Amino acid sequence: LHDQLSAKYIMIAIPPLPEKQVSGRYEDDLIDHRKHILQLWVNKICRHPVLSQSEVWLHFITCTDEKEWKNGKRKAEKDEYVGGNFFNCVTVPQSPLDIGHVERQVEKFHRSVKSTEDAMRVMQERLSIFQKLFVGPVKVNWQKMAMAFVTLAQSFNTDDHPGSNRMVDALKQTAHHYHQIGDDFELHSRNDMEPVAESLYSFKGTIQTAPDILHVHKQAIQKYRENETKLSHADAERIKRRVDSTSYAVLAEMNHLNTEKIEDVRLTMHTFLKRQADFYQKMANTLNEMAKLYEF
Repeated sequence: LHDQLSAKYIMIAIPPLPEKQVSGRYEDDLIDHRKHILQLWVNKICRHPVLSQSEVWLHFITCTDEKEWKNGKRKAEKDEYVGGNFFNCVTVPQSPLDIGHVERQVEKFHRSVKSTEDAMRVMQERLSIFQKLFVGPVKVNWQKMAMAFVTLAQSFNTDDHPGSNRMVDALKQTAHHYHQIGDDFELHSRNDMEPVAESLYSFKGTIQTAPDILHVHKQAIQKYRENETKLSHADAERIKRRVDSTSYAVLAEMNHLNTEKIEDVRLTMHTFLKRQADFYQKMANTLNEMAKLYEF
């Protein structure tokens, strides 16, 4: 399906599918990760105004009969309106476009794509470092502190003092909660930070296909300019309309990708920061409750 969509819609950025293998992930963890990426892929297809109405896509997700599904697959494979031929199916406004103005818009978008790729890469790297810290040293240090509280509690066991028993109980409860906080950091990494990493992978993988789209558009303009003076006025106008069709298509996809970037980052960061606030608030509440254990 991904190949069919990529072949047919050469002016549309097709989102990436899950990786087949991911370093450090095995069995259930890998399956869950791939399921989440696949869900993001489906979401992006469904949000796209063209892809969501694609015959091959609708057939793929709605057909339940195996024979009909195979017939639909063969039909898609024989589709003549793929690649450049797809523009024969595109309806655009009659208003001619200024090629120079379009080129400036495309060049600005191209720079934005590069900047976005770099920013996404930095975010992925920093997030990965956070995750490794939380499931490794941070978790370990909280749980080592838990053992330190246990050791401290044991030092009160031999004291012959009325308050010693309460101190032992308070320290043991503190040790239990510190150990749990260590586990919570690992869960926070998996449940709250991993979705951010997956969203970054999905959007970065989508935007990385944009240069290929822009290259197709650039080639169309170059071909028009090379032949403009060699053609009759009528032929030149006909080719200019085809170039305009390409320009309208690329401008529409640029607008969609910019809109998606805003919505993706807005929703991802809002959810992440809310979950992060909840995580630290829960920890703060636990620490406050632990402090009360020593009010005697």
